[in-house]
Amino acid sequence: MMTEEKIYSQIKNKISQIASVPDEEMKKFLSLCKKASYKKNEYFTEVGDKQVHVAYIINGLFRLFYIDMEGKEYTKNFISQDNFVMAYNSMLKGEPSNLYIQALRDSEVFLINYNEWQKLAETQICWQIVFRKMTEHEYLQKEKRESDLLFFDAETRYLNFKKEFPGLEKEIKQYHLASFLGMSPETLCRIKK
Repeated sequence: MMTEEKIYSQIKNKISQIASVPDEEMKKFLSLCKKASYKKNEYFTEVGDKQVHVAYIINGLFRLFYIDMEGKEYTKNFISQDNFVMAYNSMLKGEPSNLYIQALRDSEVFLINYNEWQKLAETQICWQIVFRKMTEHEYLQKEKRESDLLFFDAETRYLNFKKEFPGLEKEIKQYHLASFLGMSPETLCRIKK
């Protein structure tokens, strides 16, 4: 189990990779964070929730997914440790979430209230830069995922997944992976042979 000091160091390093944040600002940020745990299959966000927290994943794995009117699941993304996870649409618009965020293994996170973090951004430009870069990163990931689905065949998407998420395939259910790759579980099974 990580000490609080190591966790603070980990999150500070992650934010420093995004933008330069003065130590005093980082202390303010960390004072607003609280640790939380999610058991495997527990939800960080469910459809209808108004998302108010950003989670920094200390250790663990989350799946973001939608369920259509017929009950079919569509996996949007997998987010692992040393990354932020949130329901962007819900948080930015202040509306109920239209997606689920579920822990795929026991996970520990640091939570920060989005509105409190926004108050920091009102007084210090470094946080505005952090938000902008996080949003840009999310947009680029979304665009990459969309272009992969449009331009690559099923086998190429599978091989790209293995490069981008090494080892993850062994941890997740195959129908989650097939959904993420935009194919049927049967097609995924054929490709893997």
